[in-house]
Amino acid sequence: MNGYYSKRLQKNSKRYSELQENIRLYFEHSIEKEQKQKSYLEHHNFINYKSGEVLNINYDFEKKYKEYSKVTEQRALTIQELAKRNENMCSVFITLTLPSAYHPFKSIKTLKGRLYVEDNPDFMFDSLKEAVSYGYKELNRIYQTFYKRLKNYVKSDLYYIKAIENHVTMIPHCHLVLYFPLEHLDRVKGLFKRVVEHFKLNRTDIEEVSFKEDINYASKYLLKYIIKDLNNSSDIYKARVLDGWKRFHKIRVLTSSQLPLNVMVYKQIYKAISFIPENKINSKSDDKISVLKEKINEEVQSLNIPLYLYFQDNFSIQKTTIVQGNRRVSRQGKRDSIIKVKLTTEKKAKYYKIREFEVSYKNKKIYTKQQFTKIQI
Repeated sequence: MNGYYSKRLQKNSKRYSELQENIRLYFEHSIEKEQKQKSYLEHHNFINYKSGEVLNINYDFEKKYKEYSKVTEQRALTIQELAKRNENMCSVFITLTLPSAYHPFKSIKTLKGRLYVEDNPDFMFDSLKEAVSYGYKELNRIYQTFYKRLKNYVKSDLYYIKAIENHVTMIPHCHLVLYFPLEHLDRVKGLFKRVVEHFKLNRTDIEEVSFKEDINYASKYLLKYIIKDLNNSSDIYKARVLDGWKRFHKIRVLTSSQLPLNVMVYKQIYKAISFIPENKINSKSDDKISVLKEKINEEVQSLNIPLYLYFQDNFSIQKTTIVQGNRRVSRQGKRDSIIKVKLTTEKKAKYYKIREFEVSYKNKKIYTKQQFTKIQI
C-alpha cells in the first residue's frame, strides 16, 4: 500500500525514527542471511562418488527471489484456472487490516496514498517490532475464525490464496482470494461482515475491506501485492526489506489451497524437462530432450493454461515412504499419464530425506536424482 509521511511527523516522532531503524534492520537481516548461505556453500562441496562429479553451488538473492515469484505466480494462476473450470464458481478479494491499536500513526487519505500525520495515541505496544509479531498472530487468528465458519457453508467447494503484506509502517495486513459456488456469495458476505464487527476491523483511515467479484481478475490483483519487480536498485531494496521482515518475524507470506502437485515435485519436473548433461548434449537421445521444454511450452500456450496446471493435469506419482525400515507405497494420478514421477523418501529424526527421484516423459526416463555427499573444504 502506498504511503508517505508528513514533515512534522518525520521531524518530531520517535516512532518514525524507530521505523526507519527497523527498515534498515530488515534490509541488513536479509543480507546477513544471504551471507551465511553463501559462506556455507563456499566452504562445502557436494560430490557424486560414482561419477566423480562435483557441484559448486552459488546462492544469489535476486535469482532465488525471481524463482520464488515465478512459482508463486504459477500456483496462483493454477488455482484460478481450476476454479474457472467450474462454471458455478465466483471469486471475492478480501483485505483484512488490523484494528487501530496495532497502528503506530494516524493517517489521512490523499491522491498520492495515505499521508501519515501524527503518532497514534491508541497504539498499545512498546515497540514496532512487537506490534508486527503480535499483529501477524492476530491476523492468523482472525483468518482461522473466518475460514472455519466459511467451510460450514461451502464444504470442500473452496479454493483460496492468502498473502501477508506489510504496510509502509511494516504492520502486516492480509489479502485473501476465495473461490466458491456463487450460491453462497450472500452468506459469505454476511459472515465476513460479522467477523469484521467481532474483531473490530471497521478501519477507514488505513484501508477499507473490499470485495472484487471477477474470477478472471482476483488472482492477478493479489499477485501485484506479493510479487515485486526487480528492475532497479529501489525494487531490489524493497524486496530485501520484505525478505528480512518475513525472516525476522517468521512470517509465512503466502499460503494457498493444497494442490495435487506440490511445489517440490513441480520444480523437479521443470528441472527434468530443462536438463541436458553437458557431456551428452550432442547425442540423439539428448537432442530429443533438449527440445522437450520448447514443445511443452507450445502446448501450454495453445491450451492457454499455466505450466504448473499442465504438469498437474498430465502427471502421476508413485511415492515410497520409509519409516524405521518399513515401506509404504502410494500412487496418485492416471497410469497412462505422460509425465511419471517415482519418489522415495526416508524419515531421519524429524525430517524426510529424498533418496530417489525419477521423472519419465512418455515412458522415457529424462531425469534421475544423483546422490551427492557433502564435504567440507
